[in-house]
Amino acid sequence: MEGTFKTFKQVCEDPYRLVPSKKVIGLTPVDIPEELVHASGLLPFWIMGTTAPIKRVTALIPDNACSFARSSLELVLEYQRDFFAGFVISQVDDTTQHMSDLWERRFRDRFFHKFLAPRQLSRPSARFWFEKELYCLKKALEGFTGKTIKENELWESIKLFNEDKRWLLRLYELKRRSPDLVSNRTFFEAVKASLLMEKEEHLNILKKEIDELETSQRTNSQGEWIPVVLCGLFVEPFEILDLLDEYRLNVVGDNLIEGSRYIYGICQEADDPVQALIERHFSRPNLSPVHDDPFRVITDVTDLFYRSGAKGVIYLHIQYCESQEFDLPDLRRHLRERGIPLLIITTDFQTRHVGLLRTRIEAFRELLGKA
Repeated sequence: MEGTFKTFKQVCEDPYRLVPSKKVIGLTPVDIPEELVHASGLLPFWIMGTTAPIKRVTALIPDNACSFARSSLELVLEYQRDFFAGFVISQVDDTTQHMSDLWERRFRDRFFHKFLAPRQLSRPSARFWFEKELYCLKKALEGFTGKTIKENELWESIKLFNEDKRWLLRLYELKRRSPDLVSNRTFFEAVKASLLMEKEEHLNILKKEIDELETSQRTNSQGEWIPVVLCGLFVEPFEILDLLDEYRLNVVGDNLIEGSRYIYGICQEADDPVQALIERHFSRPNLSPVHDDPFRVITDVTDLFYRSGAKGVIYLHIQYCESQEFDLPDLRRHLRERGIPLLIITTDFQTRHVGLLRTRIEAFRELLGKA
């Protein structure tokens, strides 16, 4: 499938080569309602760290802080300062709250908004809190653009983003059935590109490529592949996916921020678009820093494993991520008690060489092949 999804690959490798037709608003994960940003006439653009050397942030954030937070701040301070017209920063843990204060002080000339969604979704006040945060963001965007976000405009954005996600789900299903047709890397590049490109352009390319794939006469060799579940927050670096493809480990389920947590976040079209965004937020799968029950992150992985028909679980651990550090001991014990094979890969956003992982992934593949 040479040439297929070439645009998405190029965008993921260098998203800052794009020449957007709109002002760019950088968003940090997780769960910022990007439809509001789009409806205001701006381009929502996810900030997902950098693999370039850390220069400035070492003086601001300790080396043992989450590498995602450190590299994201480094990206905008050192490498892409002029790309963004403003930022919406999601505060999901102590590190990102501290980081957002540093970020704001260094960009007083740009639009800046802190989005503080509730982390404990089971609290009675959580829905009230999230609704207030949505209206605060809407008001801030309107103040920046001088344009009122009308209800029909927000619905148009929601419908556009919903359609793009539905096509990504269609691609995921095709990938599950025919991993020779859609590799792990190809699929996750398509999802990541959706977070970086103008949505209309991404959707047009996605439709065209999927139509071509579905008419392909390529035979399905599913039997040569071993199904696995990929869990954590991010895939970083993406070369990890190349190794999974090389050893024919087919990702048939995940709970990643730049994976299922995003593409399954389809808003139900109701009477009020703001209420639709609220319902979407409270129906998302659990995530380490955002949950209604801290142990559901663990049980959800188990349920995903059995539901997907996988033979093993690969957990991607971002070094020094505090929420993942809390989850890992319980998750490891929980899966071991149930006899579920688990491979933990610890990495960070400055890691570019994955050669040392090759032997571990090969051994995991052999283990699953014997199961």
